[in-house]
Amino acid sequence: MRSLVSPLVLGGLSAIPFASLAAIATYDGKGRLSIITSDVAAKANVAYGASILSFLGGMHWSLAAVKHGVNEGNARALNARYAWSVVPALVAWPALMMPERAACATIGAGLIACAAADTAWSAKGAFPRWMLPLRYALTGVGVASLAATAMRQRRGDDGDR
Repeated sequence: MRSLVSPLVLGGLSAIPFASLAAIATYDGKGRLSIITSDVAAKANVAYGASILSFLGGMHWSLAAVKHGVNEGNARALNARYAWSVVPALVAWPALMMPERAACATIGAGLIACAAADTAWSAKGAFPRWMLPLRYALTGVGVASLAATAMRQRRGDDGDR
């Protein structure tokens, strides 16, 4: 039976907010009408990154719930998976209250940490290997967009955001 929607298509669609919000956030707004300001786009990019980070943890909660890649009776591995699954949300939430550059760095680092954890779980057979190339590509887009947002310059910016 064929899948109705490919994870590749859905993953690609999930990168659109990162890329478009970073583009808007880094544009200074001179001479162009926009429905969203660069400051709002920057905040939205941070919030989207936080929601994606939480989603990545949720995947592990779901995989733990069905005991994917965890041998029956291995409570330690299952507990480790459940524990890891909440870490991304616990990183994302306080990042929403940080200054913009710190938030971008924290969420970007969280995305990289999630990719590393997924790689480690995959090596143990506890994360689908087919998903890793997609995860790496999407992590790259997310981290790059957060980096662009963090480095954006606003008129009168003194660099201490």
